Amino acid sequence: MSTKATLFCLLFIATLITTSMPYSPKEKLTHLHFYFHEVDSGPNATVVTSTTLHRNTTFGDINLFDNTLRVGTQPDSALIGGAQGMGVHAALDGSQGLAAINFFFTAGEYNGSSLATLGVIKASGPSERSIVGGTGKFRFARGYMLSKLVNSTATSLVVEFDMYFTHF
Repeated sequence: MSTKATLFCLLFIATLITTSMPYSPKEKLTHLHFYFHEVDSGPNATVVTSTTLHRNTTFGDINLFDNTLRVGTQPDSALIGGAQGMGVHAALDGSQGLAAINFFFTAGEYNGSSLATLGVIKASGPSERSIVGGTGKFRFARGYMLSKLVNSTATSLVVEFDMYFTHF
């Protein structure tokens, strides 16, 4: 093989290798901890049942919500954002459902950023769901979140969230 042909083959192989390698800027691992506050009834309710089948079961019901995110369990703790989404009662026995939630931040260093999540929520015990994307400082976010019920009354509930995700 001639020198020109060898050089051409080497350049061709180098081009293939560099174009097939994914772009990988340095990723950051972030952990967020906060509380989700929901008001279940009254004039300031933040959740509604938009669809129900009324068949002596909650199976098929769809709830929509627009809740606050706070740094603590108290309703007057610092507001850091909100959580908008929906929950679908997807288990015949009522043990779990499917939740799609967009968490958005309105204070601090993450003001203007958001995280999109999806996954199963259990009626009892902690739940683990996927973080499937983000905006602002959380672009290309992926990871998981853990949630557990902290307090529940006839009119409200508080859920603790821990989110672990990577982003650029």
